[in-house]
Amino acid sequence: MRNYPIKLAFTDDSIFQQNMIQLLIERDTVFDLFFICGDGLDLIKRLEFEDELPEVCIIDFHMPNMGGVAAASEISARFPSIKLFGYTATTDFCEIKEFKRNGGVHVFPKTNPTSMLEKINSWTYNDDLCQV
Repeated sequence: MRNYPIKLAFTDDSIFQQNMIQLLIERDTVFDLFFICGDGLDLIKRLEFEDELPEVCIIDFHMPNMGGVAAASEISARFPSIKLFGYTATTDFCEIKEFKRNGGVHVFPKTNPTSMLEKINSWTYNDDLCQV
């Protein structure tokens, strides 16, 4: 069981989504928002230079430069301790399956970000993200 915030990074090219997640997390003591990125390439560059890595990265699938599916593959290979969660409007089963094959733990729809954060918190609190 945890008694400290979950270190989280969020990646989405939508300023609206970035602001919404930031507001939700600021009102909650469960998460510590390390940083927000606009695409997968930016996320990987940030991870390379951080002294401390986030435990969780929430990644949109469709972004310029590098989308979440491709980013998941590289992040899983280079930063295997980070748990990756997809956050997308896609219903393309093949794309979701590829994200999971590339190291993604779970994929959440963009319809309910509050529920997504609650589920990540629940899994982390109960299982320390070992089994999701």
